[in-house]
Amino acid sequence: MKNIFVLTFLFLLASGFTTSKLEAQKVGHLNSALILSEMPEVLAADAELETLQQQLVNQAQRKVEALQRDYQELVRKEQQGDLSPRQLQEEQNRLREKEMELQMEDQNIQSTLMRKREELLSPIIDKVQKAIEDVARENNFQYILDTSAGTVLYQDPAMDVADLVRDKLGLD
Repeated sequence: MKNIFVLTFLFLLASGFTTSKLEAQKVGHLNSALILSEMPEVLAADAELETLQQQLVNQAQRKVEALQRDYQELVRKEQQGDLSPRQLQEEQNRLREKEMELQMEDQNIQSTLMRKREELLSPIIDKVQKAIEDVARENNFQYILDTSAGTVLYQDPAMDVADLVRDKLGLD
């Protein structure tokens, strides 16, 4: 009987220690994509990217048009019999090489745009991340979830910290 009493006392004592450690955790949420879309810096970055993309596409388009003219000229010369079979083969090979260069240039354009996007948005994203961390610390949040990823199944609107982050970023 004494053992049961001691075991019960120890069990209650141990459970008291563990429950004191199980405090409610404060969790907030926000939609970071929505906050980013409201930032003037993002709009400026998007405009700069659009301008760069248009310049690169225009350059590539001029090269495509030149290649098309070269193909048309080759077809004309072939139809008129101005080229020997060897010359025709050399010209076809030259045009295929130009075509491959254009395909590589298209990939380079995509890569350039991705790098530029990263370069422009990285400091902005860092700024938002710092604001989120500051809001979490100042308001005692243990976790802040990003609902823009679509993985949160339920969120209490009262726990939305987006307005606090907007205030921290100076957005209205």
